[in-house]
Amino acid sequence: MPSQQTCYAAYRTIFPQHLLERFPVEIPDSRSEIMVLRPSYRDVFNFNRTARVFFYTSNLHKLLQARLIFGRYGYALDYYRSHKEPYDEVYDSGTNTLLERAIRQVHEDFGLNSIFFVEDTSLRIDALSDEGDYPGVRVKEWFSDVTFQEVDMDLNARGIGRRATVKSDIGLFVPTLSKPIFVHAETSGTIANTPPIFEPSVQYPWLTPETFNGWFIPDGSHKRLGEMEFEESLDYDFRAKSIIGLISRIDELNAGLNLKPQHYHTRERRKKQNVQLPLLGDDRLCILVIGNKCAGKSTFGDYMTQVHNARVFEASSVLRSIADDKNREISGGKSAISFLKKEGMDIVARQIVDYIDGFNDKMYVITGLRTVEEAQHIVESVPRTIIISISADDRIRFERHIRRARDSDVKTFKEFQDQDNEQLKFGLLRVYQDISDIMLTNESDIEAFQSKIDEAMGRISAKTTPYADRHIGQSELSRSLYALNKLRITSTCEEISEETKALGFHVAKYNTNRALKEVPEFAKRVERDGDLLSYKALPLAGKLLHLIERLSSRE
Repeated sequence: MPSQQTCYAAYRTIFPQHLLERFPVEIPDSRSEIMVLRPSYRDVFNFNRTARVFFYTSNLHKLLQARLIFGRYGYALDYYRSHKEPYDEVYDSGTNTLLERAIRQVHEDFGLNSIFFVEDTSLRIDALSDEGDYPGVRVKEWFSDVTFQEVDMDLNARGIGRRATVKSDIGLFVPTLSKPIFVHAETSGTIANTPPIFEPSVQYPWLTPETFNGWFIPDGSHKRLGEMEFEESLDYDFRAKSIIGLISRIDELNAGLNLKPQHYHTRERRKKQNVQLPLLGDDRLCILVIGNKCAGKSTFGDYMTQVHNARVFEASSVLRSIADDKNREISGGKSAISFLKKEGMDIVARQIVDYIDGFNDKMYVITGLRTVEEAQHIVESVPRTIIISISADDRIRFERHIRRARDSDVKTFKEFQDQDNEQLKFGLLRVYQDISDIMLTNESDIEAFQSKIDEAMGRISAKTTPYADRHIGQSELSRSLYALNKLRITSTCEEISEETKALGFHVAKYNTNRALKEVPEFAKRVERDGDLLSYKALPLAGKLLHLIERLSSRE
């Protein structure tokens, strides 16, 4: 085995002096048998393309430190010079939220789509903290307002130690990602017993007695961080750790940038066509899967991915992603409906169609849509759309819910039923029988359900009368709604029944009441003293009837 010095000498013959000066080599300690060239060096030397990365900060010392470390790893670091603070520091929430706000502000204020990052430092002094860190992200303001003597007296008076942890958090903005990449690093240690008296470093100005680095002794060292030599500080410096962690993520980005064409797929977006004109040549198959919670929608989607090579979109995941982009939290049915009413009841479907237009797959499965507007948008956007509903006994679904143990807030059968009722208010599940091409039940074992899925796919592929379950627009509900919508005024059950008779699909008076009272989102029940029970069509009824007409016209 060659000696470490021999390896080092060989290394010097491979790389020229200016690179050795730029990338100092650490000879391993006695526990290492051979010296290994760091992978990131090899990667950087081989990259023909590297991402241009900006650091947004008003702190020159942070910039100098980051540039030096980037240079050690073979990367350049750019800095966007501005005449004002790059972002406002708002401390009313956690670090990641602060970074996300800062990234959004920088992105909006400067109007650039560059790859950039921001860094925030926080501090926890255990003796001064409770559940939250103190001074936390306000460390800069705190440090400027206190003296070492004041903090020292406070810690001595409390008598519970001098432990502290310094944290560095980075948020990296990549234009093609909807959420920042976060990197976290921290260093724990103690606050020194005496004030700093060492001289600041001229070449590395962040190593100074003038910041908390002058008070802080990291675990594993007897020196304050600020009085260490630069090379020595790299093992202890909280910000150096987070910057190095960031560089490892940038390595991954650059590795992707340098892939050869045979290693990736290129998506070609389909040209948008006027939905009023015949859509020729669109052979995509889109399957909408609707049903109550734990009926088997996810199982259907998973099976279609594994066996039928379909691309699956889960509506609730898309909804949460959209809400995250708008800094909204979806915590249940009520908050979801509120969000959809503000942003558009078909916003999830519009996003999914945009995704679909970016792929070249032949088959798509969308599970968990809840609104009529969503189904209508999908049907209008993808002509060959099939709607499959899945149902199961309520008790069976509840047992599945308990086994999955996902929603800890729903523990009883009554709570489960209440959650069902919340989901019905979206509208689509109220009328699933009126819009389904195929209706499946899922009440036995998974093998039986998979057989039903295969059978349904066979019927869809057959092209000849494939939808044996279809009774779209033929139920008493859809006929009653059609008549009520045509009447345009609040009408009694007898008037609605007479209208259905005139239209050629008679529904008995009592049956109109039975059907309409179950769909309060589509028809308003009007009860006045001395008047006969009446109903008034709501706007959603018109949308449902339009959807039914679209579905009925497909062949």
